[in-house]
Amino acid sequence: MTEISITPLTNVIGAEIRGLDFSHPFDEETIAGIQEAWLKHLVLVFRCGPISEDDQARFATYFGETVGARSAERKDGGDRRLMVISNIRENGEPIGALPDGELMFHSDSVFLEKPLKGAMLYAEELPSTGGNTLFASMYKAYDRLPEDLRGRLEGLKGVNVFDYETQVKAGRFDRASAPHAIHPVIRTHPETGRKALYVNRLMTEEIEGLPEDESDALLQTLFEHAENRNHVYEHVWQLDDLVMWDNRCTQHARTDFPANERRLLRRVGIEGDRPF
Repeated sequence: MTEISITPLTNVIGAEIRGLDFSHPFDEETIAGIQEAWLKHLVLVFRCGPISEDDQARFATYFGETVGARSAERKDGGDRRLMVISNIRENGEPIGALPDGELMFHSDSVFLEKPLKGAMLYAEELPSTGGNTLFASMYKAYDRLPEDLRGRLEGLKGVNVFDYETQVKAGRFDRASAPHAIHPVIRTHPETGRKALYVNRLMTEEIEGLPEDESDALLQTLFEHAENRNHVYEHVWQLDDLVMWDNRCTQHARTDFPANERRLLRRVGIEGDRPF
């Protein structure tokens, strides 16, 4: 087993890992140690030097089947196993996805029946300031709900929708045409058994079965609670950082950054299961 150091970044979420060489495959004990740390800390920050596309893609396979890029998310002709998140443009078109500015709190792909289990993001080019990623623990968000509100949420389901062509909230949508999925407002983690709040500001449009005004008011309360800074770790990116998060029990958001400065990160998703 490779000897690694694990340093918690907050007392709620996040840990930094050093001591790994990504240019070589990891043995089973090392992978098990990383998996244990991932389930405990939810977000892992690897600071282990440059990581190639091949090495990042191989690392992701240790944790499940991987999800790469749609054609619109990888216009640079590169490895489709990895999605590019970048504001770099060629011939006026972004070379990747989610190019510019601030991005509201969300969990990835919750508008699908089987959202991602997790994802990992590698920093290849960064602006001089901004573009930080905020990670929030939905375990803590659930644990800190008032008892009466927690009871009210049991059995409720949220309708989640997202438009691939934009990075803002979809607004009222047509269920017949917009990609959407209905998931529990409170999700149970399939590996730890812990409960997590499972609605997010960017993609959760309504609570199924509630009148519109009641649904909107409840969601606004939950969004503000989920995004409480006491649940959050803010990651200030450094070049060659690889960050891996558990998408089943976290949300993340992006801070604004200068539009005239280049930002390029590579993402690999890990297939998940239907939330329950």
